[in-house]
Amino acid sequence: MSKFYSAVAALLLVTAAAAASADEAIEKPLVAQSLDGFHKEADTIRDGLKPGGRYEFVKAGDRERVEARLNSMEAVLQKNASKNDLNTADKIALANAQEEVNGILKHNDSNRLVCESRAPIGSHLPVKTCRTFGEIEQGRRDAARSVSEMDRARVGTHGN
Repeated sequence: MSKFYSAVAALLLVTAAAAASADEAIEKPLVAQSLDGFHKEADTIRDGLKPGGRYEFVKAGDRERVEARLNSMEAVLQKNASKNDLNTADKIALANAQEEVNGILKHNDSNRLVCESRAPIGSHLPVKTCRTFGEIEQGRRDAARSVSEMDRARVGTHGN
């Protein structure tokens, strides 16, 4: 009987690990190897930048930088589409643009886990709490929206 429970527990652990890995932050969202592969990755990134996407919390300035780097990478890959190998300057430009895009996206990935250790009031023992970047940013947006609504309600009642 204990073997049965052990097998069920192992199956649950494997299933949980597979589900957790699907929700983890992507280490390198962009790895430009070919023009076709780049187009697929760039489309996925652009979809992720839309509201509700994996990278929806990227700030406007960073969005512009990501789009500019994607465009420059596409230009380099198109220029060298018929060649088997890139020259050194193009390799460096491609790698630099790719690293910048990956850095911005990794930092703003909604699934990136952010942990902090704080001592609750009345205690000296810190407690570790972890939330995703998406949860933190959504909380900030909700708080700002609530404050804005309260300000409008306050102004509306005093304005009559």
